[in-house]
Amino acid sequence: MPGTYRLTARPRRSILLAIALGLVAVASPAIAGIHTWDVAEVFSNADGTIQFVELVDNGTTGGEINVGNASITSSLGTVTWANGTVTPPTNGRRYLIATPAFAALPGAPAPDVIVAPANVPIFNIPGDTVSFGSFDSLTFGAIPTNGTNSFNAGTGVLLNSPENYAGDTGSVDANATPPPVPLSSPAVMFLMLAACGALGAMLLGSRPLGAQS
Repeated sequence: MPGTYRLTARPRRSILLAIALGLVAVASPAIAGIHTWDVAEVFSNADGTIQFVELVDNGTTGGEINVGNASITSSLGTVTWANGTVTPPTNGRRYLIATPAFAALPGAPAPDVIVAPANVPIFNIPGDTVSFGSFDSLTFGAIPTNGTNSFNAGTGVLLNSPENYAGDTGSVDANATPPPVPLSSPAVMFLMLAACGALGAMLLGSRPLGAQS
């Protein structure tokens, strides 16, 4: 009949292939630049105020730059950040999410993300699953809380080794006490002089009536 036609097998396959490629093109941005990041290490002190979660890019492309706009989830809630994309290459690099108390520790590498106080603790100390989006998760039992050990994916309990995206690393001691204030500091000198003055006033005030110099 004039004006009608049928698709042959070859054009039909071409149309299906074009549709499939279009769907891939639409879906790719949702995972490109983030999907090879994994949860590598978790750390906590005894009360959960000092915690960190470290991610690592185990991929090989070096283009997983969207880690700067992502989230982690545990049984306690979700931590989300929007710091912008990171500078490539990303393969082998680390990304550090931590609590404010961790960031204040001497020798701690600066976290790439400092979580809000409302999200502290980040995860449950007796055991939890920390997930990075829908791409990877790390399940663990009771976390060591001696202040020095962490739990690592694949290797278990080891000395903590947090590292940020800039490559700064170090091992922290969550039980460390602040260094003593030097005796020569202005604050201590002021307190000593104030104490001496108060003692002198007390001695003068306790002299017997009638005693004259």
